[in-house]
Amino acid sequence: MTRALGLLVLCAATLPPARAGEPVALFDGNDTAKWYTFLRDHGKDKDPNGNFTIRDGILRVLGRNFGGLITRDEYANYEVQLEYAWGSKVWPPREKTARDSGLLVHCTGLDGAVSKSWMEGIQCNMLEGATGDISITGASPKYQFKAQAEERPAGKKTGLYWKDGALARAFGPGRRLLWLGRDPAWENVLGFRGKNDVEKGIGEWNTLVVTMKGNTMTVRLNGVSVSQATDLGVTRGKLQIQSEGSEVLFRRITLTRLD
Repeated sequence: MTRALGLLVLCAATLPPARAGEPVALFDGNDTAKWYTFLRDHGKDKDPNGNFTIRDGILRVLGRNFGGLITRDEYANYEVQLEYAWGSKVWPPREKTARDSGLLVHCTGLDGAVSKSWMEGIQCNMLEGATGDISITGASPKYQFKAQAEERPAGKKTGLYWKDGALARAFGPGRRLLWLGRDPAWENVLGFRGKNDVEKGIGEWNTLVVTMKGNTMTVRLNGVSVSQATDLGVTRGKLQIQSEGSEVLFRRITLTRLD
């Protein structure tokens, strides 16, 4: 373990996981009965290209068509846990960019409202080198949050990285909270790996835990707290898993209510 990663683990200890009721399987290896699909150019529950399939207990989101899986129910005050792995397939126009998906929470409004593909919501980004970034999908001003963050180099510009105890800053549509250890040299290229990445490589299983408690969102990846947002403008809604040009596999998705 590098020294920098050791610091990440120490930070994780300041944000203990929330616990309450028994986990409910949103995906148990058998079916996606608690979800429906929405795909650009196809609409609701129409999947002519086999974008969502289950085989040997694994849910495969092929990524060929933009859209996603959306829960039939809305949720508030919960913890959702995903066990996922990046697959090898990528599709135009994203075949040369970092593998990309995302978990959208507290989604509201119409299916396909954003880029004819997704609902509006708060996004825990799932992106090579940037999993755990928090942003807003859509342009609605009701989606906003605050986060303790420090300004540091991010490529040729600067970015706001989550840091527990730092100055609280406001985020709205178009602004992005970067996860604690994101590489300042991050590039949107296929297979990017940062020196402090917590996420594992292609084909290896990761555990992503997103806790939505009141107006606070906490993200943990493989046991490390990587980002946190507070003062959420929306505190209830559906969940959506994005299909966005990259193959991603899921072997378990559970939701635990916290009230």
